Amino acid sequence: MSQSSEQLLRRLRSETPTDRLEAARYFAAHASAEHELALREALSRENVHWIRIALKRALARISPDADHNLSPKSLDQDDIPTRFAAQVYADALEEATSELIHELEPLIGALRLAVEREVGDFDQSSTRKHLDRLDELLEAFSRLRRAASAPKIEEFSLDEVVQGCIQEINLPDGMVVQKAGPQPCVVEGDSSLISLCISNGLRNAVEATCAGGGGDLPSRPITVAWGLTDVDCWVSVVDLGIGFKGNLQRAFEMGTSTKPGHLGMGLAIANQALTSMSGELLLVPNTRGVRFEMRWPAKRLDE
Repeated sequence: MSQSSEQLLRRLRSETPTDRLEAARYFAAHASAEHELALREALSRENVHWIRIALKRALARISPDADHNLSPKSLDQDDIPTRFAAQVYADALEEATSELIHELEPLIGALRLAVEREVGDFDQSSTRKHLDRLDELLEAFSRLRRAASAPKIEEFSLDEVVQGCIQEINLPDGMVVQKAGPQPCVVEGDSSLISLCISNGLRNAVEATCAGGGGDLPSRPITVAWGLTDVDCWVSVVDLGIGFKGNLQRAFEMGTSTKPGHLGMGLAIANQALTSMSGELLLVPNTRGVRFEMRWPAKRLDE
């Protein structure tokens, strides 16, 4: 590595996690006694799990006989873990969306006030429609920021959250939502992020069912199921609508939508929310309709 030890020691104080991890991994392979004090100081203030592991590896290199709470598996782990990379991405996403919202919110508010005064028949104008669209975009960025933020893990009743999401959805007359799952179903996770994901799945299911054609909505019910295993918690939303028309690999990309007039952020936001909890979101096309399935660990990964 072309950087000097002094430069790398300074990088251990960086506010950027990737900088600190790169420096810590260097010392894990090259640390000597002269670095011990700086490494111990870095370890004392470090709160990122994977960087702490690399720093402990560096200290173990200096003092092999000392107990640094490392397992052989940890000592062999050289690659940046996917989970850590996802967290770095989420941190950057939250920071970027926060700054964007901070800048755009007052501008859009001022613009709306101005055009309400200056545009005749504003309520029926195209200008209002475009401003409403901007408001929707700003709200989507707010949801994306929340989805990218560090989850607040706590126990909650999953069945109650599911029921709350169903009640908040504006169901067309005649549409049926079937429910299946244990009651009570107490799980761990961030209930607000879970609600965000379930609501997205329900809205998509309602739209797909209505677009399926025909007025016999009771014959095409939406099924919401949930449960808990030793490994993970899960919720699925299954519809009998028009099915998924598009590229599944691109479905979770920002701005991708097969529906006219949609921002294409719903699935991306829901996916980020699950990623923040080390979970995953799946879209599974069926012979008729789609299964929207979300899973996240039953227990905290740091336990």
